[in-house]
Formats: sequence, structure tokens, C-alpha cells
Amino acid sequence: METGASAEVDESVEPSGQAPELEELLDSGDLPALAERIPEDPPVIKGPDGPGEYGGEMVAAMLDNDDDSTIRRYVGYEPLVRWNADWTDELVPGLARDWESSEDGTTYTLHLQEGVRWSDGESFTADDLVFGYRDVISHEELTPGPNEYLVDPQGELGEIEKIDDYTVEITFQNPHGMFLTQMARADDDGMFHRFPRHYLEQFHADFAEDLDEVLEEEGYDEWTELFHEKGGVTLGTGFDSRWMNTELPTLNPWVIDNPAYTGTRVTAERNPYYWKVDEDGNQLPYVDRMVFDVYSDLEALAFRAASGDISFQDRHLDHDFRPLLAESMEENGFSLVDVTTTDMNVMVLNLNLHHEDEDIREIFNEKDFRIGLSHALNREEIIELNYHGQGEAAQAAPREDSPFYHEELATQYTEYDVDLANEYLDRVLPETDDQGRRLGSDGEPFTFEVDVASDRSVEIISALEIAQQHWAEVGVTVEINTMDRDLRNERRDNNSFDANSRDGSAGLQDSILRPRWYMPHGDSSNYAPMWGEYYLDEDNGFAPPEDSLAWDQWEIYDQILAEPDDERRAELMEELLDLSAEAFWTIGLATSANRAGVISDDLRNAPYELYESSAFENPGPAHPESFWWVDPDDAVARDEEEVQEEVDEVDEEDIETEEEADGDEGP
Repeated sequence: METGASAEVDESVEPSGQAPELEELLDSGDLPALAERIPEDPPVIKGPDGPGEYGGEMVAAMLDNDDDSTIRRYVGYEPLVRWNADWTDELVPGLARDWESSEDGTTYTLHLQEGVRWSDGESFTADDLVFGYRDVISHEELTPGPNEYLVDPQGELGEIEKIDDYTVEITFQNPHGMFLTQMARADDDGMFHRFPRHYLEQFHADFAEDLDEVLEEEGYDEWTELFHEKGGVTLGTGFDSRWMNTELPTLNPWVIDNPAYTGTRVTAERNPYYWKVDEDGNQLPYVDRMVFDVYSDLEALAFRAASGDISFQDRHLDHDFRPLLAESMEENGFSLVDVTTTDMNVMVLNLNLHHEDEDIREIFNEKDFRIGLSHALNREEIIELNYHGQGEAAQAAPREDSPFYHEELATQYTEYDVDLANEYLDRVLPETDDQGRRLGSDGEPFTFEVDVASDRSVEIISALEIAQQHWAEVGVTVEINTMDRDLRNERRDNNSFDANSRDGSAGLQDSILRPRWYMPHGDSSNYAPMWGEYYLDEDNGFAPPEDSLAWDQWEIYDQILAEPDDERRAELMEELLDLSAEAFWTIGLATSANRAGVISDDLRNAPYELYESSAFENPGPAHPESFWWVDPDDAVARDEEEVQEEVDEVDEEDIETEEEADGDEGP
């Protein structure tokens, strides 16, 4: 698979060229010379289409203004170590030019790229890493509770030591074999390198001498709130100050100038101190400005992509939009990107295994009940009617092309067999009324609700409507409860839901990184979020029953996290999935088909094939800083008001279509 720009190449290149706008700043004395802004021996990015031209704007789309993950994937994938563009097991240099680790996985020595500067011109050194690790990510007041990445599998916090200006050593009391791999994920929890000490220490109680004056001037009572606002961790607020505070120095190719969360457009301007070059020594990025237009729904976003007004987009374009995009691409000057999703299932039904109601909890925890529901699903019918025949019947399990594929887990209980479904369900709810509805212990028809997010789950809702009929045929009444995503998550986090449904992620290499579908792991393990929280932090959530297989899986996963050997980790993962098959935590529907993204015909060095995963941070590993326009003068983003007018027009068209559909009788 050719996926875009390669990793940094080995040969050394002397910095030589820069963007014309920077030449102007240099001539006016507002900017130091190129040699003073970037490393003497900078990392070299070699794109598949070769060196490019400077200029233009690149436009991507966000779904709602809290979709900061999109910003991070284009602008902010600058980890210490990174995935290569093909997403093999190999890790390649990032801000760390190289590293060593002890054989037992307890000690990691990171050697930073020398000469890297923050976007305000200050040097990036080991002091920034120590500050971010010790004084931000590990600070009890700023980030209370253990950090998933910076603690070893036994829950002990690692220690960081500065060796010299460009070297740090991180030591764990117990083996932490997946530490570097977790760094490549670039999640907020692991990004201790993104905190510029020279800027943030003025807001930190342990460093600022005049903090009371600063608090009064800024209008804050607590220093932790001020620190978070200026550039710290988010603490689950849903807002990331990297994309809000335009004064925060960064190491990214572009610097935010129109902040996120407040309107219909986010923009980022070229970072004049960006530290990478192309093979000719020209400073990156090529593109002058990144533009993120905010759309309120998937349809509006898809219509804008079909109009050719999005430069590159590999997220938020569901399977249903492929025909629209394919029909529009020749006329509107774009091509399709083959997006290999790491989603392993189009729809997963999660019964709340720790339901507050004892009777419901007892029924949901009967494996026979879950098996009966699974056999009652006519998956082939749903695949044909709802997914255009794309996909195969499957449970929530790693995909067949994953190194962790587990055939039993993937295929068990997927046969459509009403008699067999009734046989299993009779073991749990044998009594029925005169309409064939199964009765609970109270003598009433047993019914449960399925929460589903209405804003991003159109396909899942329609699939559930078909499944609802299948379950009714075996006497189980299911109500579909649509709501916005935040409310769905709130009900999950409060343990106030019967069941919920969403797509299943982490189906390829990321299966071992995010095992939430295969064992209770964090609150995103929707079938048992409180158990998952307990695993990560015993002060949160609550423990499963003593005989639960979750305990055995957690013990194995602790070994996986500690194990530095790849082959042994794979063996342990297979053992974990053996238990997943035995537990049968949740019910899957079908495998996820590849999706289509869009790429402008005039954009170069961008990938035509790539993976889509939050763990992969696509398209970040393909180096968006190396993307360039054949004719930069034509690559100018449209006016924000024009974008909003078009979005409103699409919304009106959708309303008219819905009103017409309401007057039609369905099949």
C-alpha cells in the first residue's frame, strides 16, 4: 500500500529554501535567517511526488466545533516517536531522533532532535520534557489520578531525568514494554513534550513568583484553571487549549490563529520555525494555511466534499456517501481515497452488564441471553438492505487482516437460526404472553432500550430498526432510544442505560492498544464501562464479580503492557482473546467495509490509500506538512460566510427531502 510521504530519510541535507512570505519577513528584519530558525541537520521528509511549491490553503472539514481530533490529525501529529506511513510495527523518529531501551523494558533513553525551536523562536530542550512530564502530566493538582501511559502496569509512576540538554532518561519500577508504542499514538495523556516551559511556567504555582498578580489580571481564582486555559491538559472538559490559545508556542507545522470551539471555521498559519525540510533542503510546510470548516451534520459535509471544495478528507464520509462522491469527482476535480478503516464492526450491541436493576442485570449477564439475541439476527438481510451488500457477518473481534485475528471470537453465534435463538432464550426467559413476548420475573413483557447517537449513527439506527423486528420474532421487545452523542455518553457514564449501540473500533494493529471491545478497559467499554474504569483506576468505577473473566483478562493485559518482546505480546493477546470468546461480552453485526475519502486532483504528496484510526492519527503519519499544490494560486479557501450559506442551503434541502419522505409510505 502506497500511503504517502515516507519517514525521514537518512541522507543529510543542508537547509536552503523557505516560503516567499518568510523571505519578506527576513528582508524586513522581523525574522531571523533560516539557519538560525531550524536545526543544522534537520529531519528530511521525502514525499512520493517529490519536492513541491509553496503557497495555497488546504481545506478539511470538522463535524461540529468540538471535533478537535480532526485538527490534531492534520496539524498536531508531532510525537516523540511516530508510526511510519504504512503503519507497520516499525517506529520511526519524531522529535526524538533516536532512543534506547533496556532489555527488561524499564528504562528508556530519548535523544531529541537538536536545534528544534518553538514557534516563538525559543529552543526546545530536555527541560521542556522534564517540565511536561514531572510538572504537568504527573502533577497531582493539574492531573489528579494515575496516567495510563506514564505509569507501569503495576500503577507505579515513572521518573524522568535530564541527562543533558537533548537527552532524557525515563525509568519505571516495573517493565513497561509498550511505552514507546503508546507514545506513537500521540494521545493527550502521552504528549508530555508539548508543554513549552518558558511560556507556561508563568502560570504554574511551582515556578511563578507573581502568580497572584497574574491570576488577578487574568480573572481566575485557581491557578490550575488558568494553567489549563493557557496550555495545559483538558481534564475531560472537551476543550483543548492547544487549539484555543493563539499565544501558546507549538512545534507543529502550522500555528492556530482562529481558535476552535467558537465558530464555523478554524485556521492555522505557517510556523516560521518549523524544523523539517524536503530533500532539496526547503523548509516545510509548503501550504501557507490550514483551514477547517465546521459542519453540523454528515450530509452537509458530504455534499461539500462532493462539490470539490475540500482539499483532503478521510474522516466522516460514511459508506452511503461513496456513490455521491464517485458521481461528482470527475466534474469537480477530485479523486477518491481508499480508506481502510480499522473499525471491525458496523454495529455493536452493548448490554449493560452492571445494570442498576438487579433483574435486568441478571438477564443481561446470562451468556445464553446474548447468544440467543445473536442467533436471532438475520445478518445477511441487514447487510444487503442497509450496507449495500458490503461486509460479512461477524462479532466484535479483530479483523481478518489484523495480526490479532481470532476466528472463534469473530465467527461464533453469527448463524441466523430462529429455532436455536429460541432454544437459548428459553433458558433465560421461558415464559411468554399470548403475543409471544417473553416475560420477566414481574410477569410483564421483558423490554429494554438501546441508546444510539442520532447525530453520527444514521446507518446504525436503520440497522437497529431491522434488528428490532428480528428480536421481536423471538419474543424480545427492544426500543430504540435516539439522542445526541453527549447524552448517550452521559447515560453510559452514570450507569443509567439499558444498552447502547455504536460501531466497533480498534480492529487492526490497534487491537492491542485499545482492547476495550475485547475486555472491560475504560469507560468506552460500553457493555461494562464501570468495570473498565475500575481497571484503569480502582478509585473510579466498581469491581466486577469475583468469578468474572475480566479479572483473568486484566492479569494478561498487565503482562502485555509489561512485555518488551513483540512475539510474546502477540501470544498473550491470543490468550486474552480466547477469554473474550469465552465471555462473549458484546454482540456484533458485520465487518466494516472500506470507506472513500476525497483528494483534490491538484494536491500532491497526499496519500490515495491510508488507514483510518484514532490510534493511527491519520493522515498525520503521511506528513501533511509535505502536501503541496500544483497551482497554489488556485488553492484558496472560500469565505467563511459563503461556506455557512451553503451549509444552510444543504440543511434546507434535507428538511424538504424529509418532509417529502414523511408523506410517502415506506416498503
